[in-house]
Amino acid sequence: MHKREVWTITALLLLAVFASAQKIVVSFPAYNIVLKEAFPNADVILLTKGVSDPHEYQLTPQDLQMLKALTERDVIISSMHAPFELKIAEMAKNGEIKAKLIDLTKIQWYLTWDGELVKGAKHDHDAHKHDHGGVNLHDHGVYPPNVFILIEEVSKATGLKPDQNFIQKLKQLNATYANKFSGKAIAITPAAQYVLYWLGYRDIALFIKEPGVPPSPADLQKVVQYAKEGAPALAVVVRGEALRIVDNFRNKMNELGAQPKIVTADFSKNYLSTLENLTKQIAAAAKPTEATQQTTAQQPSTTQQSQPVAQTPNTSGGLDVAVWVALVAVVVVAAATVAVALRRKPKR
Repeated sequence: MHKREVWTITALLLLAVFASAQKIVVSFPAYNIVLKEAFPNADVILLTKGVSDPHEYQLTPQDLQMLKALTERDVIISSMHAPFELKIAEMAKNGEIKAKLIDLTKIQWYLTWDGELVKGAKHDHDAHKHDHGGVNLHDHGVYPPNVFILIEEVSKATGLKPDQNFIQKLKQLNATYANKFSGKAIAITPAAQYVLYWLGYRDIALFIKEPGVPPSPADLQKVVQYAKEGAPALAVVVRGEALRIVDNFRNKMNELGAQPKIVTADFSKNYLSTLENLTKQIAAAAKPTEATQQTTAQQPSTTQQSQPVAQTPNTSGGLDVAVWVALVAVVVVAAATVAVALRRKPKR
C-alpha cells in the first residue's frame, strides 16, 4: 500500500477521534444553554428537553441506554433533588454509569427564601419547604457566581477548556452589573431571586417559590405592595412555555390594582445575551436613584452582603494539552501499526 493510502487511513482515524465529542449531560434547563455556550465543542444533552415539569420526569429506556454508554471522558450535571436524578446517582455509584457525576449541591451557592446566601444544600426534600429560611433550589444555572464554579468543575472533570470569549464576556458583565442596584424588587419566578440578588437587591418579594404552587397570602400581599411602589418585577424562565407565569402575574397584579414594571428574561435559547439584556431592562425599570447607582458605582457596595468570589476557569480554549497529546499519540501509533502491517504483507 502506498504512502497516500496510509495517510488516508490516518486522516480517517483522526476524524473518528474528533467525531466522538465529549458529552455533558444535564438534568434541568438552562444548564444546557449555559454549558453549550461555555463549551461549544462538547455534545451537551438535556435529559428533560420538552418536558413541562422536569421534577416529575422518569428515565426512558433510551435515556438509560445513553447513560450506560457514556465513558470516563463524559460528565453528568445533577442538582440531586428530582427522583430521576437520584436514580442516576445510584447507577453511577453502582458502576452502571462510567461518566463522572458533578453534584451541584456540593459546589454551588444557594439562596434561602429570606435572602441568605449559603454554600451547598441537602439532598432531601426538606430544602423544598416553603417555611422561613427554606432553600431556593431553582438557580437553574443562571446565577453568574455559580456559572464560574460549574465551568471550573466541568473543565477539571473532562479536560475541556471553556470558550475564552464566553468567560471574558461573563467577567465583564459581572464587573459591570454585580451589586450595582439596591432597594426593593419582585422575583416572579424562583430563579429570578438569584439574578436580582446578583444585581444587588436584598429586599426581594417572591411571587412563586415552587412551580405550580400559588403564592401564600403573605407573599402575595408583599408583592402587591412592592409593585404599587414601583419596584421592578423580574421573571426568569428557562422553558418557553413557562412564559404563561408572566401573564398570570400581570393579570393578578392588575386585578389587585397594581401596574408592575415587568422584565422577562427567557434563558431557553441563550445565556450571555439574555443576561445582558435583562440588566439593561432592569436599569430602565428601576427607580432613578437605583439606576444612577448602577452607572456610577464601579465596585460592589460594602454595605451589602457580598457576592461569592468567582474562580476564573482556564480560558485557553479547546482541549487540555494532555488530552491533545494523548489523542495525537493514539493516532500516530495506529498509523504506524498500519504501515508496519502493510510492509510485512507479502507481495503477490
